[in-house]
Amino acid sequence: MASVDNVTCPFCSLLCDDLTLRAQKNQLSVSANACRLARQGFSAPQPASKASIKGVPATTGQAVRAAAALMQKSRKPLIGGLGTDVNGIRAALQLAEKTDAALLHSQESQSLHNLKALQARGGITATLAEVKNRADVIIFIGNNVCGNYPRFIERFINAPHTLFAGQHRKLAYMGRPGRTELNGCDGHEPVVISGQGDEIAENLALLRALLSDGQLLDFGNIPAAKARKLEKVADLVRDAKYGVLVWNPAALPEDQADMVIGSAQDLLRDLNAKQRFAGLSLGGSNGGASWQCVATWQTGFPAAVDFNGGYPSGGGVHPADVDSLLWISGFTEAAPPALEVPTVILSPYRAGASDADVYIPTGVPGIDHAGTLFRTDGVISLPLKKLRESGAPAAAAVIGQVLSHITGAAG
Repeated sequence: MASVDNVTCPFCSLLCDDLTLRAQKNQLSVSANACRLARQGFSAPQPASKASIKGVPATTGQAVRAAAALMQKSRKPLIGGLGTDVNGIRAALQLAEKTDAALLHSQESQSLHNLKALQARGGITATLAEVKNRADVIIFIGNNVCGNYPRFIERFINAPHTLFAGQHRKLAYMGRPGRTELNGCDGHEPVVISGQGDEIAENLALLRALLSDGQLLDFGNIPAAKARKLEKVADLVRDAKYGVLVWNPAALPEDQADMVIGSAQDLLRDLNAKQRFAGLSLGGSNGGASWQCVATWQTGFPAAVDFNGGYPSGGGVHPADVDSLLWISGFTEAAPPALEVPTVILSPYRAGASDADVYIPTGVPGIDHAGTLFRTDGVISLPLKKLRESGAPAAAAVIGQVLSHITGAAG
């Protein structure tokens, strides 16, 4: 049984790179530093071996030609999901440019909340390394903020070796913590101000007012227990040498996310007039952080890029206009949305494959082929290793074949 150290896990955007894996007959298991997402992701069976056209088995070459023909005759194709690595995203952008397609990541709605606040207010952000090494006060905003990032507390709050922070961190939580989310906060008992729905935005506004005016003004309807907790959090903020607000758009009520993230950025702007405070948004799994980085540097637009006018624009994608779908899902078994249009699926998993016009099995980045992904903070890219010989191609390679057929036919 072979053992591989220092493996990067691609199954959330923390990209933990300290895993040890064991491989036996192409079956993988995590033997050190596993979380539930890593255990589930690395234990997935090998990708499907056969492509299909309308549910009938086909060779990969036949499926590639069928996919190319479908996209060629499409008036408004959509390349969706985009659950792939940097090379896969670059290939998808090349294909979109050639076919006048739009591109939409599966987590686009979540990332848009951050982008709206950034466009309206600007932003002050921290990296994961800064949180780990410098942050002495950390305030979580939302419900179960770290729920889909199981090792965040372990690696960045309780990290055994840090440069300047460590055991003297102070924590607060404005929202509902997950049932086990704070179990790992050894020695860092957080101040928790629970809230649901618009209470999170309200409590953040109260904290901002308290920090601005030094008292809770005329907020006589605030329960005494909440007022005391708000005072505690305000004291933590005032004493912070390097504070960080941490949120996750997916952990906020959908109808309140814009308001909460905007309020967080407003608070950061106020605080940085006198001290150092920054924000960290958790998100960008399933290739989402890589999509934003690659799309921005290649098109100038970080989301919902559309080539339908013959050039990239950020005007958004309207599902009603779409007449074909190329769905890429390399990290999760996510079926494509039900758009009732001809559909091509590139995925290691068979979710939706039986109903697709074309299904082409591809590998999992970081298992079946090497690659690169960007972390949630968008400043570091990490290499992914090839860990088994499945024979499944990378999504970038398959998209390249589709593109070659299209350009060959056009020539």
